[in-house]
Amino acid sequence: MADYILGLDAGNTVIKAIIFDLDGKELAMAAEDGRSHMPQPGHVERDLDELWANAQQVIRNCVASAGIDAADIRAIGCAGHGNGLYALDRAGAPLIGIQSIDTAAAASCGNGKLREWARRLSPFAGKSPGRRKRQRCWLRLKRHRPDLFAEIGTVFLCKDYVVWRLTGERVSDTTDMAGCGLLQVPERTYSAELMAGYGLGDCLPLLPRLLESADIAGRVSADVAAATGLKAGTPVIAGLFDVVASAIGSGVTQTGAASIIAGTGASTGGD
Repeated sequence: MADYILGLDAGNTVIKAIIFDLDGKELAMAAEDGRSHMPQPGHVERDLDELWANAQQVIRNCVASAGIDAADIRAIGCAGHGNGLYALDRAGAPLIGIQSIDTAAAASCGNGKLREWARRLSPFAGKSPGRRKRQRCWLRLKRHRPDLFAEIGTVFLCKDYVVWRLTGERVSDTTDMAGCGLLQVPERTYSAELMAGYGLGDCLPLLPRLLESADIAGRVSADVAAATGLKAGTPVIAGLFDVVASAIGSGVTQTGAASIIAGTGASTGGD
């Protein structure tokens, strides 16, 4: 009997699954394209049920291609695009998925609003790498779709949605939440002051349980096991913002090392 690791990567377009042995040898990879929905100019959203259907498909395809017993998969790790907004409603059902390439809020963020944010966030200069992210997707929904915003029960990121579907646990990790500017990074905790500075102080209860990337978020549920062939109870870790995962994968694990990572998010400035 051998041991394997399953990785999932949910980007803005493709979701991929890959299986490695414990020596780092790749056994198989599978991918599925997803579709973006653009209801208005600048709005870029996705069907969350389709994302999960594609995730299940790549898991099944990858395990079949590897020719292994899924019971020998010892752990599952997820990465996904950062920023954007993925939300469950108050009953715990999928509500909306806004991708990081969404630019719909840019038009409502005029110079006056930017100056207001700069004033609010000036006390945090140098304390948070995301102090200029401004959480445009949140603010766009709060301002222009208040009825939908009022339905939100949990807000997290793309890979967190996949983790939730696998385990039923509403969690995020420090890399994703730091990437969208919601943490006081040295303390590795959510910042009520930053949230208030964004004009989202009342939204702190919507944030999920915060974990470190390698923490076990939960375990594969019986329903997911039946749908994918995975073994119920397989541990799923909290996972990583994909940019951080790419840096680690390229060997940037110590101070002084560097890598360059570019993609659609970099070209659009989506946040």
